[in-house]
Amino acid sequence: MLLFTYIPGFVYNSKEPSYTFPALADSIIQGGKIFAYKGRSHLGMEHDGELGIILDIKSELNEETSYKSVERIKNLICLSYTNIPMCRWETVDEEIDQFIESNLASKFYNPEIRFGNQLDWDLPLRIAAYVQLIHKLPPEKQTKFWQALQTYCHAREIAHLPNPQYRYTLYMTLHLASINQLADEPHSVHEKEVKLICPECEEVSALSHSTSHVQEMAKLINDLIDEPYSQTWVSLMKKLYHPVRSQYIHTGKLAGFEDAGGFIALWKNKQALMEYDINLMILNRQLLERYLQVIAEQH
Repeated sequence: MLLFTYIPGFVYNSKEPSYTFPALADSIIQGGKIFAYKGRSHLGMEHDGELGIILDIKSELNEETSYKSVERIKNLICLSYTNIPMCRWETVDEEIDQFIESNLASKFYNPEIRFGNQLDWDLPLRIAAYVQLIHKLPPEKQTKFWQALQTYCHAREIAHLPNPQYRYTLYMTLHLASINQLADEPHSVHEKEVKLICPECEEVSALSHSTSHVQEMAKLINDLIDEPYSQTWVSLMKKLYHPVRSQYIHTGKLAGFEDAGGFIALWKNKQALMEYDINLMILNRQLLERYLQVIAEQH
């Protein structure tokens, strides 16, 4: 069975007209292709191809299979294009290559142009590469990646909300949470339990001394991003972690003190807020991509 969707506004701009990707582990997807779709009627005018996806699936979509198949493909598109796609899937009776041949755009590559707010070139190729790298990860690493990616995509959805208080509070919190989910859990820094004796009452107690979430996030950044850029990103993360994570995640006040000005009120220099906003998204995206590359190379 074949499923097809195309995404209006997501321009296909890559060297090859299509890219193949393998089966998606733990899903009903047996393989598929990303290609330059010629789109619906544009008054007969030649135009750039739009992002088209065609999937070979084992069985029909239902409540149990849709998330691990089409929703995860949607999330990978979001990671590449940095925008949430609106996907409407339909069944196809033709063979994959036959369907692509009859629906391929005549224009699909312009190396001089980067469309819209796209951060990089070759975005269709990146999606295919993500699937290939995920295919190499052990199951526990795949789970960690999917969870962190879903949090990233939630942040991208919230970024488009009209209310600035909700947008900045939730958006930046979720990006930090996504990075936190990629990092290891805090662990004890002592191989053996350390005993302390109170000088007042002489009571003996064990020392609880562990790494922190911030330390593990900094280690993740240092492990995945090369010097000297890693230190810049670590500095940004540490600058934002405590006012965002501590005051909103840890207290449960995700919406954040709306009557007092919300997250924006925490910052004296409000001009820097938009810069933090986009930089945190770029860091989160870069770590998700590097996580795939580094872990895949290790396995």
